[in-house]
Order: sequence, then structure tokens, then C-alpha cells
Amino acid sequence: MWNIKKSIFIDRPIDEVYRYAIDPTRWFQWYVGLSEPENLVGTGESGTTLDMKYTMLGMHLPITVKVVETGQDGKNYFWNGTIKGAISSDQRWTYVPEGKGVDVTIDMNYEMPGKLLGKVANNLIVKKLMDNSMDQTLNNLKAVCETSENYSMN
Repeated sequence: MWNIKKSIFIDRPIDEVYRYAIDPTRWFQWYVGLSEPENLVGTGESGTTLDMKYTMLGMHLPITVKVVETGQDGKNYFWNGTIKGAISSDQRWTYVPEGKGVDVTIDMNYEMPGKLLGKVANNLIVKKLMDNSMDQTLNNLKAVCETSENYSMN
């Protein structure tokens, strides 16, 4: 199992960023490689489940996402979820107020089954792809959230 932990500052109020980021109907708009949701049950809070495809190296890999826990701890927010399927991962997203904006951190543990690694041939390639994907995912979230005149956050 591998770990990726990355953070980014978003110049937008924490409540708005959190509400937008946990909405599973919008994930495909900013999370690199995700398709639109299928079989969605819930709105992003604890207990929400959905099926998606995750695209990597031209392969459309089926995954099931389950939101394990969401909430607020003081002024901070958090989202914990699991992904099962062609890729397995546990993700913890935290949202910490910083001035008029928010520091968003993803801490993800992930692994891929042997068959998929065999197709990719080199697990170092997978690590690099996932690392780059998380950088771009955070940058996408930042761009969407900070460009309010181009996108409705509510």
C-alpha cells in the first residue's frame, strides 16, 4: 500500500469549499480521472455510496465509493471515504480555515491488484501517475472554487 499526502490553500470560505467538495455529483468536474456517478445513494454525507469509473493509462476502471464519515471538528471539516474495485484506497480530506480561505489536505492510502499492476508493468509509473493526479486534482478544486464568477458553488 502506498500513501500520498498533499495540501493546497483555496481562497474561498471553508463552508463553501467543503459543501462543493463533498458533493459527489460534482467530483468528476475536478477530481482527475473520475467519471460521472452511477447508482448514487446520498448527497456526500456519511453513508453515501456510488459507482464510478477511474481512468488511468486509457483504462476505465470500475470503482465503488463509500463515504464513511463526514463532519466538523471545531472549525475544521473532514471527509473520510473508501474506494473498492480496480483500485482500493482510503481517503481522508481535511478542511482547515486559514484567514479568509481554507487549507485542504488529502491523505490517501491506495493499492492496486496484481492484474492491474501487471498491465501497467512498473509500479513506479503508477506511483508517479497517482502523485501527479493528486496534484492536478487539488489544483482543479482550487481553480473551480476560486473562480466564483464562472461557476456556481451552491
